[in-house]
Amino acid sequence: MPAATQIPTTYPNAFNLPLDLNHPLSPNRALAIHLPSPLTTHKPSSIQDLTTRLPSLYSPTQGITNEHLLSAHKATIVSPSPPIDYVLEKQNLLGTHLAILDAEGNEVAEWRLPVLRFRRGIGNIVEVKFPRGGGEAEVMEMRRLTEGKGKEKEKELPVPIGTHHDHVHHRHAESFVKDGIAFLWEPEPEALYQKALFKVVYDENGKARKREVARFGQQNPKDREGLLVLDSREVDELIVVLTICAMVEAKDSFLK
Repeated sequence: MPAATQIPTTYPNAFNLPLDLNHPLSPNRALAIHLPSPLTTHKPSSIQDLTTRLPSLYSPTQGITNEHLLSAHKATIVSPSPPIDYVLEKQNLLGTHLAILDAEGNEVAEWRLPVLRFRRGIGNIVEVKFPRGGGEAEVMEMRRLTEGKGKEKEKELPVPIGTHHDHVHHRHAESFVKDGIAFLWEPEPEALYQKALFKVVYDENGKARKREVARFGQQNPKDREGLLVLDSREVDELIVVLTICAMVEAKDSFLK
């Protein structure tokens, strides 16, 4: 039996980690994300597979453009419709509990936004659960990290034990740890309404870098749909789907 991977509890300041320029994003999967409508629990939404159209949905030099987003939207409304890989079901009107099902209707994961968390307020934590069978489930937490000023920038940021500061904030990132590997969802500074998923990797000298493994784009931040491209050789597709849906849904929750 292989030795268990030790889950990291800290890593260098997320916002100062250098990019892994030797491994730029090279997606091999494309998905159209549709989130359930607000104030409804009886209308599930779908996540459609657009991988066959990937060359027209992402550019290695430009990333996801408005033209790519428009192409993705058009692809979801043509006939025949793209295959459905996952179904999203909202479990309450507040948008704090969402289940994800596979194409056969089996629940493969769920997430919850706790209504209250002592001393942490609302919306800083999202709990993700993956059924293991026998009534057991693996629990993963997504935490919000905030870039601070002055000495705060020199400190290590806990993963996934994010901290909250009351002074002026700068950039934000959503962090989680899966199978001993730290991940970060960060807004793309040079691309409007886009987020990039980075995996924290280490070189032979133990220096940490962040490698882009997925990207999500929307035409408008209030949209209930978007385009997700990812490299499934670098990250589990279900993890990417679930975390981006949780982030967008939590953003629109009435508890935010």
